[in-house]
Amino acid sequence: MNLFKAHTVHPETDIPLVIYFNKRDGYMVFERDEEVITILKSVRLDLWENDSFLQNLENITKLCKTQFPVQNFDDVYEILSLMGISKSDVQFKQMILH
Repeated sequence: MNLFKAHTVHPETDIPLVIYFNKRDGYMVFERDEEVITILKSVRLDLWENDSFLQNLENITKLCKTQFPVQNFDDVYEILSLMGISKSDVQFKQMILH
């Protein structure tokens, strides 16, 4: 498997995300960055009382249930740019899977 991973923050919701690009199978998916969200939870207690943030957290879950068909990094960056995420804002690293 040829899998790449990057971290970002959704520009409209301010929710931390992980982006996975599976180059072999030709799709990209998003996942809530639970590690960063847990850190935010411990540092910014007020966020968990903010209805807007909680709604954004719920809405981003819908995005995470979608696989985006892509063939290469150009396609990935095109989708990200449509979301308002610049190519310079993400750095993909290849994951080594055993």
